[in-house]
This record gives sequence, structure tokens and C-alpha cells, in this order.
Amino acid sequence: MKFHIIAAKDIKIVLRDKNALIMMFLVPMMIISVAGMALGGQYQQNMQIKVLIVDLDNDEVSRGLVEFLEEIDILDVEMESNEFAARDRVKNQEYGRLIIIPMGFTESVMTGQDTGLLIIADPTEESDNTVLEKIVEGYASRISTNVVVVKTASAYGIPAHTEEQILEIIDTAGQFVQPPPVDVTIENTASNLVEFSPFTQYVPGFAVMFLMFTTVQNGSISLIKEQEAGTLRRLITAPISKAEIIGGKIASTFVRGFVQLSVLIYFGHVAFDLDLGSDILALFVLIAAVTLASTGLGVLVAVLVKTVDQADSVSLFLVMIMSAIGGSWWPLSLEPQFMQDMAYFTITAWAMDGFYDLFYFDYGLAGIIEEVKWLVLMMIIFFGIAIRRFKFE
Repeated sequence: MKFHIIAAKDIKIVLRDKNALIMMFLVPMMIISVAGMALGGQYQQNMQIKVLIVDLDNDEVSRGLVEFLEEIDILDVEMESNEFAARDRVKNQEYGRLIIIPMGFTESVMTGQDTGLLIIADPTEESDNTVLEKIVEGYASRISTNVVVVKTASAYGIPAHTEEQILEIIDTAGQFVQPPPVDVTIENTASNLVEFSPFTQYVPGFAVMFLMFTTVQNGSISLIKEQEAGTLRRLITAPISKAEIIGGKIASTFVRGFVQLSVLIYFGHVAFDLDLGSDILALFVLIAAVTLASTGLGVLVAVLVKTVDQADSVSLFLVMIMSAIGGSWWPLSLEPQFMQDMAYFTITAWAMDGFYDLFYFDYGLAGIIEEVKWLVLMMIIFFGIAIRRFKFE
């Protein structure tokens, strides 16, 4: 097999091109550094959820609820005395959430009557709404215990004629409720869950994006240029098979991509203390799978277009779309569900899942089998179509 001769020739050409080396290594390192430091606060600072409260009761239990909400760091609480004005402020999107405490709320709790709290929320801010709902539901559960205690005392004919007696019963019950008698311990299934840092997202995210610029964009353009220049046609006359010619071109692109992605990941480890996990073999297997899949896509683009300009524009479009949808620029969990579903038609989403499994959860080789499987399947599909349609002229 002589494909290594063609691969070595292409790699030597790249090594002599200083601009190509800068775009492969220096530019991605700079962007990773800037993005990680500039946007890192998005992962480290506390989330602030703006909440508007109307307390129509203004009594002991309602004031206790307000004080409880004000003490929670992630909540930015503001009071409003007028319910209609508060509803207008939410309607005008000045606030995304409004809590209305009804009149007689404290009396209902003290006397064991059913009552309720109303939350009005902007449906477009679903994640923040869910957080607030869980907080309020937690406090409401504690209040409900008080109501149940009063109802139970009344059902058994225990005298509680004054507010002081009711409060005494509630306080006594509270001693047995907090802390709860039944404890729930949550144990993470990861063997070595590490602290999430912005570089856990941005190092592999931008590294995969620049890998695809090398393998998809530059790889497809390189093949088109050689077809246009007649280089591939002249190679046919040499004592080398078509399979070896194609194999050499694919091998050179793969080696460039594999080295680039490996160097960028290692840069993240050295410069920003990115935890690479305990299984280095698994990391290299994932890097190889990602590089093979993206190399296959580059060859496929080359056979589906006719000119360098078309290869440039099509590959650029694919790389940017896959990077945005697939999780290179932000965590996939921030996207709407339908986009998360679409993401798994891209190389990027499977690559990012694999890097998360290694860097954050430290799952090792067994934990990335699913991601590697899908990346290899993509590679087979891309190469299968491309080789069938490849033309030397």
C-alpha cells in the first residue's frame, strides 16, 4: 500500500504553510481563552430570578413567606401593593413572575382551612418559572403541615381556642417536621464527578468546531482544487491504485485533524486545568471517532459540489450550523427540546456528549461507547456515499 506516500506529501505541504498552522492551532487557542474567560461568569455567578409579590394578607404567615423568599440569593424580590398594577407589570414583561398571597391567608392557615397561593408566570421563561415553583411549593408544603396539624387537633377535640394555643400546637409539630424524620440521600452515579468549569464547555466546543474547519472545509476545498488542477487525474497514470490515492488524501486530512484536536484539548488541560478524566485511551478513541466522522463529511462535500467556492460556502454553512445546534457555543440543555432532538443528527452533539462523559463524569471508555458508535456510523455513511460518487476528473 502506497497511500502513506500521498498522505505524507500533503502533510509536508501543510507544515510549510505558516498561515495554515496559525489557523489550526494559534487562532483556536486564542478564541478558547477569550471565550472561557469572558463568558465563564455565565456558569459561575448566581442566577437571578426577578419576582414580584403582592401580599393582600399582610399578616404573620404571609410575611414569613415573603421573608423566606427574600433570603434566597437567586431571587430578586420586589413588593407591589396593587394587584392590578402588578398584573400589568407582568403583562408588559417588566417582570416574568408574580406571586399573589390572598387576603385571609394567615387566618386560613391558623384555623386549618384550605387556601392557596397564585403564581402568574411568563411561559417563555420556563426554566426560571420551574425554579420559583419548586421553591414556593417547598414552603407551601411546610405551611400545609401546619394546616394538617390544626385540622387533626380539631378532629380529635383538642382545645385550641386562642391564636396563642394554635401557634403552640404548630410550633410543637414543627419540631418534629424539621429536620424531616425520613431523610433522602442522593448519590451521583458518576465515579468521580468534577467541578464544572466554563472551559469544560468551551475547550472541546471550540476545538471540535475548528477541527471541522480543517477536515470539512479545508479538506473538501483541497480535494476540489486537486481535481480542478488535474493532479488526481495525473496520479492515475502512476503505479498506484485509485483506492490508495483516495486513502492517502483521507489519511492526510485525518492526521491533521487528529493532531489538531489532540493539541487543543491538551492546551485546555495545561492552560486552564481542564480535567481530562482518568482514561486517556478513551479520550484518544473519542478524538479518533470525531475526526473520522468529520473527515468523511469533508470528502462527501467534495463529491457533492463542483467548484471551490461551492465547497467553501457549503462546508462553512454546515460547520456553523452544527456548531450552533450541536453544543459547541453553549450547553445543549439550554436549547429548546426540538433543537436538542435535531442536534443528534450532527457530529458536534455526539462529540460534546462524549467529552462531557470523559471530562465531567469520568465515565471512561465504557461510558462513551454510545457516542463512538454513532460517530463511526456517520463516518461509514459519509465515506460510503462519497467513495461511490468520487470522480478523478
